[in-house]
Amino acid sequence: MDAGGSKGGMKADINVTPLVDIVLVLLIIFIVITPAVNNAVKIPLAKHAPKVEQQQDAGQKYLTLMLTSKRNDKYEVTGPGAVLIDDKDAKDMRFFINEESQRQQLEDFINRNVSQLNDKRVFVKADADLPFKYINELFQVCRKGGADEASIVTSEDKSEKKEGGN
Repeated sequence: MDAGGSKGGMKADINVTPLVDIVLVLLIIFIVITPAVNNAVKIPLAKHAPKVEQQQDAGQKYLTLMLTSKRNDKYEVTGPGAVLIDDKDAKDMRFFINEESQRQQLEDFINRNVSQLNDKRVFVKADADLPFKYINELFQVCRKGGADEASIVTSEDKSEKKEGGN
């Protein structure tokens, strides 16, 4: 008699060991590569010129803050700069969110101005090179100051318009 037997014929069992080996190797590769890919993603932020704009929607006024960036000699971002008020009347006001006393003064300023508005929303303009963690700090200051919502103001990229239009 044969080892396989004459009744059953040939056995066609799939050997799953190589398949499991390949899946484990791919899993290890994805686990190693994923953190490197996540750290490389940059969020494109607003591109704007620091000019005074009055934003009105059917007579409604909003509080708009501008977060500048602090740069070194090589023009690299080293941290957040001054927070400016985007309003003609408050043009000379500057706050620094790195200093606790200035942060508290900014919270008080936001609270005074937002409490008078129907829509307690604050708009933030920031340098495009500034990391989001600094913008998030300003968002937290706005929330502590009594704002219901804080949003980043973006502007359209005018270089794309020129290429398509002309």
